[in-house]
Amino acid sequence: MKVNLLHYPHLTVERELLPTVIAIGQFDGLHQGHQRVIACAQRLADALGVSASVFTFIEHPRTILRPDRPVPQLTPWPEKLARLEKIGLDSCVAAHFTPDLAALAPEAFVTRILVGQLHARGVVTGFNFHFGHKAAGNPEVLKALGDQHGFPVHVVQPIEGEGAVVSSSRIRELLATGQLAEANALLGYDYTLSGKVVHGDQRGRQIGFPTANLEVAPDKLLPAFGVYACWVRIGDRRYAGVVNIGQRPTFNPPKLMIEAHVFDFAGDLYGQTLELSLVARLRAEQAFPSIEALVEQIRADCRQARGILGVGVA
Repeated sequence: MKVNLLHYPHLTVERELLPTVIAIGQFDGLHQGHQRVIACAQRLADALGVSASVFTFIEHPRTILRPDRPVPQLTPWPEKLARLEKIGLDSCVAAHFTPDLAALAPEAFVTRILVGQLHARGVVTGFNFHFGHKAAGNPEVLKALGDQHGFPVHVVQPIEGEGAVVSSSRIRELLATGQLAEANALLGYDYTLSGKVVHGDQRGRQIGFPTANLEVAPDKLLPAFGVYACWVRIGDRRYAGVVNIGQRPTFNPPKLMIEAHVFDFAGDLYGQTLELSLVARLRAEQAFPSIEALVEQIRADCRQARGILGVGVA
């Protein structure tokens, strides 16, 4: 997938684009609703005989407009790119969200960006898309501007899951309250954490359960503290495992850590990048009266995780 950056204030792309159908959105999480928007753009592009592309922002707009209330990301920029590539898009156009860009009138957004730079032959967006100065642009405004400039606009209606409309904010709420299964259902895939393995204090190794300590992107949303069964991607291989996300209240001083114990693996992981796909939440984080009680619970967690993931003891 080719990635093209849109530069501000000149509003020019790095490389000239061929006529394309554009799926527009923030697409944080690339959940089932987002996937439907992109699939619609791909179908329209096929019908028109052009390529399909995504236009999105590298930062979440609220992070810039409301820096006092930043939004934790389901898919920080590198992870979003990786997921877009898996979908099979031809290209992605990305822009840094800035206050000046946010001040563009809806008409200027369409004429200068969608028409002038992206050569839009069609545009697809979600039902709740807003754009332009003070979010004055909405799907109806976009449709009217599309009529003026000669391109169709398709608006994808909401889909429901787990009793509510599928949205990034709903998924954040579910993850924050430990409802992983419900969040995964709305995402359409298992929520992932990825990061480089860094040195820890060797606590896990000392009690017989060596762990890989992950350093994830600072804007990545962490699910509710607790222990999760997970799949661990190391290079091109996948292992079963468990991960503890939390502050380790049994030890002093408490410290926020993401510690993955990889089943049936022996080797040095320091410096490598791991991807954890969270399959099930086993329990909330808790303090134990002794190290022996903690070790016994970890053994139980591993047995439960192996059962959920369908892997026996090697």
